[in-house]
Amino acid sequence: METSTKKVFLITGAANGLGRALAEQLNQEQHQLILIDKDIKALKKFYDELDASGWKNIFLFPMDLAGSAQAEFEQLAKGLAGFPQLDGLFLNAGILPALTPIEHFDALQWYEVMQTNLNANFHLIQTCLPKLKHSKQAWLVSISDQAVQNNPSYYGAYAVSKAGLEQLTRLVCVENPSIQGTIARLPALASHFRSKVYPGEPPCQNESLESAAQRILKSLQSTAHYPDIEKI
Repeated sequence: METSTKKVFLITGAANGLGRALAEQLNQEQHQLILIDKDIKALKKFYDELDASGWKNIFLFPMDLAGSAQAEFEQLAKGLAGFPQLDGLFLNAGILPALTPIEHFDALQWYEVMQTNLNANFHLIQTCLPKLKHSKQAWLVSISDQAVQNNPSYYGAYAVSKAGLEQLTRLVCVENPSIQGTIARLPALASHFRSKVYPGEPPCQNESLESAAQRILKSLQSTAHYPDIEKI
């Protein structure tokens, strides 16, 4: 990524995990960051850490995607009005409940997962599209999972929502050729997100968050090719 050109990026799920790793690396290059997360305490703590590094172009937008209403997206649109363009939208936030067969999957939890992982991303894309189209080269990056293609049992609403997110990304990029779409079907990562589902799994056997973030950003800025990252 060229350090001479500062860009504006919006990252969801930015207070922890992969979203935080992406924000840290983009912050090192002094780009403007809009960080969305439902964990207000963690988001503010992360802001303080980034602010201490001396770079001031960081903007916070607390939002719980699971319970977000149209009014919140309208408020986000008003906030984006202060930016000339949006150069990248990273759809990273997501929830993964306990592995459960469809027969016993809780209906309310199904709706919560679909709202967070898919429906809220539809609203985010609609909200951000006008600003993305103002960029000379905008990125739409959707964080998916290898579980979508591997068809593992018991991933339920999570697998369905990620498959839907992939298709949504393709549709947006076909309809808007100026936007470069990227789908990152990541392997297991050494994250709290993963450890909640597989508490007995040694984190050291999985790819680090920093490594995954580096690969995603390298794939965007160059011709670097990774089998688990699809460019549209």
